[in-house]
Amino acid sequence: VTRWLAALRGISAACYVTMASASFAETFVPGDQWLYADPASVGIDPAPLQALDAEIRAGEHGNIDSMTIIRHGQMVFDRRYQWDYDAQHAGLVYPSPPPWDYFNPQAYPFHGETDLHSLQSVSKSVMSALIGIAIARGELPGTDATLGDLLPHREFADPAVKAVTLENVLKMTAGIDWEEEVSYFSQENDATAVESTNDWVGYLLKKRLSVEQGTLFDYNSASSQALSEILTTATGVPTNAYAEQHLFGPIGITDYFWNTAPEGFTNAGGGLFLNAHDLARFALLFLREGSWGEEQVVPSEWVRRSATSWIPVDANDPDGWGYGYQWWIYRHQTESSPKMYGGWGWGGQFPLIVPELDLVAVFTGWNIKEDADYTYAFDLFYDRVVTSIARP
Repeated sequence: VTRWLAALRGISAACYVTMASASFAETFVPGDQWLYADPASVGIDPAPLQALDAEIRAGEHGNIDSMTIIRHGQMVFDRRYQWDYDAQHAGLVYPSPPPWDYFNPQAYPFHGETDLHSLQSVSKSVMSALIGIAIARGELPGTDATLGDLLPHREFADPAVKAVTLENVLKMTAGIDWEEEVSYFSQENDATAVESTNDWVGYLLKKRLSVEQGTLFDYNSASSQALSEILTTATGVPTNAYAEQHLFGPIGITDYFWNTAPEGFTNAGGGLFLNAHDLARFALLFLREGSWGEEQVVPSEWVRRSATSWIPVDANDPDGWGYGYQWWIYRHQTESSPKMYGGWGWGGQFPLIVPELDLVAVFTGWNIKEDADYTYAFDLFYDRVVTSIARP
């Protein structure tokens, strides 16, 4: 019932229009309320949005739980969609033990009866922002520091892993032997196997270097978990509490849930839950290069480095996907097309940022079944909305 009421509030709020000058709206930061505007008033054709909304409601693109679009600081579209996850996941068993049982509708995708939605690997992008903040505050050394420097209490099976730099952990180029390309329903996937252990970072540090660090993109969720342990080791503050003080608080996020890995550190690989509007705050912060009103929350240079493609995701396709500091640099139709970067969480969590168009979108979803039939929301957004907006 709580979730149903929250959905109604989201739909009714989207119908409320607040007129604001462009100059004010483009610097406005939301408090308890957002500015709302008609899509056409900010240069967005409403027809593709209405068509996409109808298709999502009809289930044509799988389980998309929300779609929120913001341009020039104003929310122009905001919808919630309802799916019967009890029925969809009845009798299905995920290979990891509780609490990592992602088919449990009491725990996923919403946290209990709240509107807090699992972000999965978008947690990594939030974790990266916290690392940037800590470096700027002088609480962490620069990105050339090594795992051995940053985790002095840990044992390493391979001295070469001890020499892996923070820079390469952030870029997913650590070179540590890790398999996360096979199905998450297989114990051959290290990210699934590690969930059955009582020490995720310890599992990682038993691995050896398989390629020279910095040379190959290799997605590794446990290395993102190491970032949480690195931050707490340096500051003495749990990652979630550090986020409250230096990231969530300054941008107005007061309600969240962030679970903990078995070794006792905040789960940076995939444990954060936010509602769609607060995820949009985080995306808007990055659109505005880390500033929120008069406060520089995340260093602007860190935002730029996060949104830079340091390495191709596919070595055979250097012009395709790229990866920044725990952010994805999305593929584009042509070199001249507007560039888009964002987070990517398993199941369909996408904060999407198009700086050239002053445009942000947030999607949440829960397409996790192996045989799920769905369309990636980032493709829907780019093909339907981004390409329909003329460059300024």
